[in-house]
Amino acid sequence: MQLSLKYRPSNFSQVIGQVPSVRILINSILMNRVPKAFLVSGLHGSGKTTLARLYAAALNCENFNGDICGVCSSCIDTQNNSHQSVIEIDAASNNGVDDVRELEKILHQKVLHQYRVVILDESHMMSRSAQAALLKALEESPANIVFFLVTTDPEKLEDTVRSRCLSLPLRPLHPRDVAGNIHYILKEEGVAYEDSFVDTLSLYGGGSLRDVQQLLEQMVISAGNEPLRSELLEESLGIVSTERYKDLATVLITKDIKYSLSEINRWYKEGVDLELMFFEGIPNLLRDFTVFLTNSISDEVFLYSGLSVEGLQRNLNLTIGDIRMIDREWELVYLMMKDGTHTKVLFEMFITKVCN
Repeated sequence: MQLSLKYRPSNFSQVIGQVPSVRILINSILMNRVPKAFLVSGLHGSGKTTLARLYAAALNCENFNGDICGVCSSCIDTQNNSHQSVIEIDAASNNGVDDVRELEKILHQKVLHQYRVVILDESHMMSRSAQAALLKALEESPANIVFFLVTTDPEKLEDTVRSRCLSLPLRPLHPRDVAGNIHYILKEEGVAYEDSFVDTLSLYGGGSLRDVQQLLEQMVISAGNEPLRSELLEESLGIVSTERYKDLATVLITKDIKYSLSEINRWYKEGVDLELMFFEGIPNLLRDFTVFLTNSISDEVFLYSGLSVEGLQRNLNLTIGDIRMIDREWELVYLMMKDGTHTKVLFEMFITKVCN
């Protein structure tokens, strides 16, 4: 079974990075204030459909007390995707007014459980006429019908539809939450790994847990029986690892020409992609230095390089003016390096100018 399916949350306590939305869903049941419709929006792979399915299970759970029991018949049916009171529709391929009318017929059939839940995935793909029919269904369907409009683009839904929904905008997952999930999966799977591999992969996903889990599976297969190392990500995905960022940061901070040239020579001998280090690594590093120096780090604004705040507090001796100077030198060398020749020499030239 794919890792993203095997480790999909089976209860609310397993959901990571979406505390406010999970709290709203749980409290709406405990307080008996179940809305007619939810609008769940966010980046792909951030947990939208998972939350909708968990809520569908929770509404009909026979032992719900803040989380799904997982053992009653309703919970088991939901886990097996065989729950007769949960209707999941791909709105991308069933987006016409006739599709909504067929749904309306189903909604007026006898419900086997306390609630019937309708999950409309990719709901923004519905046509305007279908959304008009959906609005009618929202207003006229029985009281025990709950809709989940799941979308990556809520602005494409009509205002009249959105106004009928309780909005749950999901956040892109923070790298620390993603890293925790990767650590957990690898330990459960019995796969050996280096921490730098997890740190690098967690930064690469862009906030999508599903994307990271799929990449993780690819890397596990690629490594065979070998431990997972950050070098594998560099080779397979063409990304700068957290270990390389640490090396590069040391070069820029120390301003020691002899040391810096020896580091570039070491990278070259190890087969490191120097173009990638220059084109991607240096701009990301300068951006992180700037974010740190301007006190702009938050849950939404994190360091692309994976460098620790504590390490920067101890070692970063550059000023904003220094960073601007390095950026100007980078732009000049960038124009010369674009043709892909003399990469090592140009990198060395850039470093000597920065060190001086």
